[in-house]
Amino acid sequence: MQLVIENLSKTYPGGLRALDGVSLVIPKGMFGLLGPNGAGKSTLMRTLATLQNADSGTARLGDIDVLNEKTRVREILGYLPQEFGVYPRTSAVKLLGHLAALKGVGSSNRDRLAVVESLLERVNLSDVRHKPVATYSGGMRQRFGIAQALLGDPQLLIVDEPTAGLDPGERNRFYNLLAEVGESIIVILSTHIVQDVKELCTNMAIIHHGRLLKSGSPSDAEESLRGYVWSKSMSKRDLSEKTWDYPVLSTKLVAGSPLVRIYSEEDPGHGFAAAEPDLEDVFFSYLNRSKAG
Repeated sequence: MQLVIENLSKTYPGGLRALDGVSLVIPKGMFGLLGPNGAGKSTLMRTLATLQNADSGTARLGDIDVLNEKTRVREILGYLPQEFGVYPRTSAVKLLGHLAALKGVGSSNRDRLAVVESLLERVNLSDVRHKPVATYSGGMRQRFGIAQALLGDPQLLIVDEPTAGLDPGERNRFYNLLAEVGESIIVILSTHIVQDVKELCTNMAIIHHGRLLKSGSPSDAEESLRGYVWSKSMSKRDLSEKTWDYPVLSTKLVAGSPLVRIYSEEDPGHGFAAAEPDLEDVFFSYLNRSKAG
């Protein structure tokens, strides 16, 4: 099963064009949707999750028309939005059991409880299953969110900005869980964190201002910039006074000094050295091209 999106467009009242003819083929596995805030990622996710309608275009998941057969989609969909609410005094086991009943999981309370206990064990929340979800840390709540998204054994899992606000330890645990899930189903990870895509995803796309800028594997995307990325360390004063003849990909502090990475198809000289391209270079190079275009 794969998800095939063709010419998907969405314009909000007021004229904001959130999706502009997006076409993608998303196979089984982890797929990263990368873009800055406001790029259109959440609009695409909400459309695929049947929470809003597109203006035009098509999306098919196997033999299912995603835009017109919403009930069929919801039967095999798991969705973790960027933010979600919980009942303040309800425990994880009770809340997940309630959500399981709403989704039609199991034929009896005993069956549902077995599914709920199994999921809470899978996301490492068994020890706190009787505590109110509202008291959980950010990482624990995200793991609870994944548990509810996995109810009913979905074939399509959509997670929107799942690691925002998590500490490094929680992010790593979340990565491991997503990677395990992504071995057998389609998982779409929407994020603006380049490292999430690099570490988790076998395929990716970059979206900006509602338009698809790049799609393919992260490694191929990095390789496409080989020989075109150059770096140089300079003082903060030199950086503030510098005028650039080449597109600047990024500027970051390394050991207290700015390290500048630029894009050039030839040796720019002036002390710049060839650098190994990474996915962040790919991301910023396509954003620069989008702005220039």
